[in-house]
Amino acid sequence: MHVVVVGGGFGGVKAALELSKRQVGKITLISNEPYFLHHATLYATATGKNYAESVIPLNVIFANHPSVEVIQDYITAFDPRRHLISSKKRDYHYDKLILALGSVTTYFGIPGLAEYGYGVKSLEDIKKFQEHIHDEVVEQKLDNDYFVIGGGQTGVELAAALNMYLKNLKSLYRLKNTASKVTLVESASRILPNLSKTASEKVRLELGIQGVSILTNHKVQAVNKKHITVDGKIYPTTTAIWTSGVANNPFYTDHAEFFHLAKNGHVNVNPYLEALDDVYVIGDNNTVKHSHMALPAMQQATHVAKNIMRLITKRPQVAYKPKPVPIGIPVGDNWGYVEWYGIYAAGRTGAFLRRRMELHSLRQLVSDKIALPLWRAHDLHHIDDEF
Repeated sequence: MHVVVVGGGFGGVKAALELSKRQVGKITLISNEPYFLHHATLYATATGKNYAESVIPLNVIFANHPSVEVIQDYITAFDPRRHLISSKKRDYHYDKLILALGSVTTYFGIPGLAEYGYGVKSLEDIKKFQEHIHDEVVEQKLDNDYFVIGGGQTGVELAAALNMYLKNLKSLYRLKNTASKVTLVESASRILPNLSKTASEKVRLELGIQGVSILTNHKVQAVNKKHITVDGKIYPTTTAIWTSGVANNPFYTDHAEFFHLAKNGHVNVNPYLEALDDVYVIGDNNTVKHSHMALPAMQQATHVAKNIMRLITKRPQVAYKPKPVPIGIPVGDNWGYVEWYGIYAAGRTGAFLRRRMELHSLRQLVSDKIALPLWRAHDLHHIDDEF
């Protein structure tokens, strides 16, 4: 059997690993990039921490999996009748196909945001942001206000990390006459609007203690090179960071004739996570509860690998049942919030548990021998070398 997996994120990488462990046959993993991004730690990488924990080469992950062929390519075409998926360079025939393409950024039509805003969702985003901070340090001129747009989990993590990063830079490089502060902007009535009210309130209080300003019920209306407009008020800044706005990968709407799409553009799947015969859609791309999170994406990947093995051995597939997963939010280095089944831990205990969650996700993809050094790299900085 030949299984083709498209996507080099949590879902795709985990699927290829689990298929390899079960020796289902030939496995082809197609990814746009030659590396895996550990999105749970990108907030730290963007604000001075070592790259090692967040950027893991795919050839390292699959070094001991000879049945997996990793190909860097960009898929553009799909013909399920012929069992083909294609790029501009070549066709790939499959017996089973697993699509784990991840999401893309959308700017909701906010003028200037795509051109003048920064992001932390890709390696290119992070490098662009770090070059900007580098230029500010060299010129000895930080912004008075740094705006993080989007009060979801990524925005909260980044706002706290950026606040600490700026303090470290000011101390390390003796940047005088600067009173830089970080402002977190959220259009909903509270930060972390998709989590519990307890999470929102605990995290809001801690952000305030750390010196992060919060604007809720505020919408960003425009961004240009020197200003940001929030609810009609213009603030001078050259640093607006967009952490909100995700949409399903356009591959599915481009091939809507083959998929049953929900109103939000995500793919409806059957209980076995199949979108159509021999095609599974997992992770961010489907409508299953919790699918936008890393752990459920990996759980779905494992489930699909088991089902493919069941089919090979002439057994029926088993339905996937989503389960609640722990939520972990770091707020600075020594404070965190973790919640699971309505029970929460905050403060140093929360920070400890969140870090263990990061280690757990790494262990899903690489051996302990590799995972532990990568995890410990979180405490290393690269700003000395860069600046």
